[in-house]
Amino acid sequence: MGLLEELVQEKNLDPEVISQSGSTYQNLSELEKIQHLIQMDLLDETHLLQNLSKRYSLPLLSTTCEEVQNHEIPSIAKQLFKQTGILPIRLGSKLAGLLSVQSNWLGLNMVAFHLGQPVCWYLAQQQQIEALLESSELPTGDADISATGKIHQVFEEAILRRCSDIHLEPEKNQLRVRFRIDGYLQDTASIPLSLKPPIFSRIKLLAGMDIAIKRQPQDGHYTFHSNGNRLFDVRVSTIPGQFGEKLVLRLLDQTPVQYKLEALGFFKNDLEMLYQASQAPSGLILMVGPTGSGKTTTLYAILNALNSQEKNIITIENPVEYHIEGITQVSVKPEQGLGFADSLRAALRQDPDVLLIGEIRDEETAGIAVKAALTGHLVLSTLHSSDAVTAIQRLLNLGIAPDLLAETLTVIVSQRLVRRVCTHHSSDKTKSTSLKNECLRCRGTGYSGRIPVYEILKVNSLIRDRIQAGETGKKLVSPGHDLYFHTMEQTAQRLTQEGLTDWKEVQPLLLNV
Repeated sequence: MGLLEELVQEKNLDPEVISQSGSTYQNLSELEKIQHLIQMDLLDETHLLQNLSKRYSLPLLSTTCEEVQNHEIPSIAKQLFKQTGILPIRLGSKLAGLLSVQSNWLGLNMVAFHLGQPVCWYLAQQQQIEALLESSELPTGDADISATGKIHQVFEEAILRRCSDIHLEPEKNQLRVRFRIDGYLQDTASIPLSLKPPIFSRIKLLAGMDIAIKRQPQDGHYTFHSNGNRLFDVRVSTIPGQFGEKLVLRLLDQTPVQYKLEALGFFKNDLEMLYQASQAPSGLILMVGPTGSGKTTTLYAILNALNSQEKNIITIENPVEYHIEGITQVSVKPEQGLGFADSLRAALRQDPDVLLIGEIRDEETAGIAVKAALTGHLVLSTLHSSDAVTAIQRLLNLGIAPDLLAETLTVIVSQRLVRRVCTHHSSDKTKSTSLKNECLRCRGTGYSGRIPVYEILKVNSLIRDRIQAGETGKKLVSPGHDLYFHTMEQTAQRLTQEGLTDWKEVQPLLLNV
């Protein structure tokens, strides 16, 4: 039975339409007749697609649960659609081709040949396909190449200048580009506004984001290969602004981490204290401070010092930011029901010697971490707290018993990051202003890299007794009398005296401690 006869039998097509138009359709194929009927609004496209889906075992786009994304090379997708009416897209991780009744079905092999990989075919309404085309803002081939090249250029410059974040901010007449270097945003060359659509579409497609959504925030990530053969995990975040979407991209170098405590900027006596605490078979070491204060970097440096074939080290992070060879790293996925507490319980069944917990943020995680430290494991973690002393009160508020906390806690470090004075810049008064501004390390800012300003508290027997007695705040430690407590102000004074930073850098930090 032909398709038209089947449609008539299912009462999706009036038989009088066929009989009255016999001469018109005389020399047309069945598919051409159907296309003409749809154009004349004499045949319902939805019912027709359902019929075609059953007849040819092709799934409908409207029934798929996978994420619909535009093809990663817009110029090829647009060219194939113009030639065949078939639109290549991405459905999750699969390459798919969208067919409508208006498509040239004889072009299936040509599309598959040009794409060079297996294609999953789906049926879609012509309106759905046109909406995807319109929302994707597909550029011409030249614009696509220009956008891709510009993205690569911006990334390479960001890497060269040690940038941690790239801000792409649309304004009225330009796309503003800013790099966050040593904690401060710096303007770089802007991009013509005409390149914004292809640049943003390209980045969002690479990051697995929906390019059709522009009025809601989105997150995604992908890997960037630099010219120097370095891999960067790029975390992409979008938010709608006054002149359109703003993109912020965080660059995380995936080169195996080789941080060393000696290179981070801690003073000798404090380094020895950290080494002693990290060599203990058990205990709890805490790093506290706001986001971006270098807590994770310091903990990774401790892990590198501990990393050996004799020890089983497991980290539980959200997400894993840097890869460390020889260490098992677990990325928690709260949206899938795998949080810190669940991951930590599973890790304890893996015979660990050292555990790193990305953050203690709830009562359950805090309780498991303290019990792990109590039962013979070395536990390292971060905690959001304003200073070292407040961290103790924070753990008590999370339900940790004072006697357990006193027995397990070994060292607390609270740190912030300030810019390090560039030794090749303005300290030499004999240099002219032009020469100072040409310094490749600091590019005229006077600063290159960052250094921690920190306070460190070693929990000795005296502090343990005070914790067990329920003392907190100023009663817990006295900077002038307790030899194992150095305040942030004391560290800042030493750093400025030794010329490693200057007072205008550290002064704002001390206002909040």
